[in-house]
Amino acid sequence: MRSSTLIASYLWKDTWKRWFEQPSSPLARLFVTGLLVLVATVILVAFHLLERSLRERLERFGLNTVLVRETVTSDSKELIVAGEGPDRLEPLNASGKKLRLRQLFIRGQTEWQNSLIVFTYPSEGMSLLAEYLSAETPIICFSESLPEDALVKVTIGRQSLIAQIRRPEGWLRPLVTDDLLLVPRGMLTDEERIGYVETTVFQRDPDAIPVATIVSSLNAFYAAERRTPPQIQSALNLIREWEKLKERQAQWRNILAGVLGLTLSLVYGAIAILEFRQNLYVSALLRSFGAPPRYLYFRHLIENAVLANIAGCLAIASLALLHSTIFGTLGFSRVVLDLRTGNPYLSPEMLVILCWVNVGAFLSSLPVAFGLRQPVGAILN
Repeated sequence: MRSSTLIASYLWKDTWKRWFEQPSSPLARLFVTGLLVLVATVILVAFHLLERSLRERLERFGLNTVLVRETVTSDSKELIVAGEGPDRLEPLNASGKKLRLRQLFIRGQTEWQNSLIVFTYPSEGMSLLAEYLSAETPIICFSESLPEDALVKVTIGRQSLIAQIRRPEGWLRPLVTDDLLLVPRGMLTDEERIGYVETTVFQRDPDAIPVATIVSSLNAFYAAERRTPPQIQSALNLIREWEKLKERQAQWRNILAGVLGLTLSLVYGAIAILEFRQNLYVSALLRSFGAPPRYLYFRHLIENAVLANIAGCLAIASLALLHSTIFGTLGFSRVVLDLRTGNPYLSPEMLVILCWVNVGAFLSSLPVAFGLRQPVGAILN
């Protein structure tokens, strides 16, 4: 009983001395672990934010929305100022709702010198724009920054008009990449004579044919007509990017986890071997007094595990505190960086990192286990 007390007292004093009086070894392990966990966490969080950024773009564009743009120049036979030309995309009406617009080659200006993209819409489109129109004016200004529902004076060429500011929401959101003006057809005939971009906004019904089929059909139609293919925008490319990113994220997660565990096991193992060799005689002497080898082994294992988990948690917590500063400088938007909509530091990826940290701590203790199997007599002689 007395020998057990002496052994425990010695081990406690030795641990206290190495941790607080000569902390170079624990500090080295804390630093290496924290640095490795920090790098791995930055990469995984960056992938998480990229995925959220793509998901936000998908939500803003709309999974069922397709934009078709075709340029009509002033010398084109298809240039029609008064009235509507033939609607080659009329078959799409059976699969959803469609709005035909004309983007003019001019810009509008507000009283605050805001530059506005100018579109004209036909009278048939008023029913689709009913939720945005008001009794004061038929002109709509879509803007994310200007005061909502305010009436603003806009200048287009030599004309001054009054528009009401609306927020771009719903199925027309993919059309609005900048402040935008919708003017009834016929109010800017002189500007339309110099040409425009025929723009069709189409939203597919949920039970209609897939967007991929619609896009491929449009390309086949224009190819059969031997016409210059229009610019077709849809969420298909974003979906493909999102799927590729998820695949890469899974690959990187596995690679980082393996590298993290292996590196920690090598670093901790090297330090453990050096310390064990320095204390080889003392360990053998304690074993000769009756100290169980497993007791000495678990001492190394628990010490490595505690240090590794403290360093890992500190690294993750530090990165979480500096989240907006670090990733904001990398170009991520405030919406994506908002932790209230999804906290990557509480995700399963962080648990994976900590699990591999503990795997590394366990692997690093194996050399000590093999060293404790040496006969006591061979060491003390």
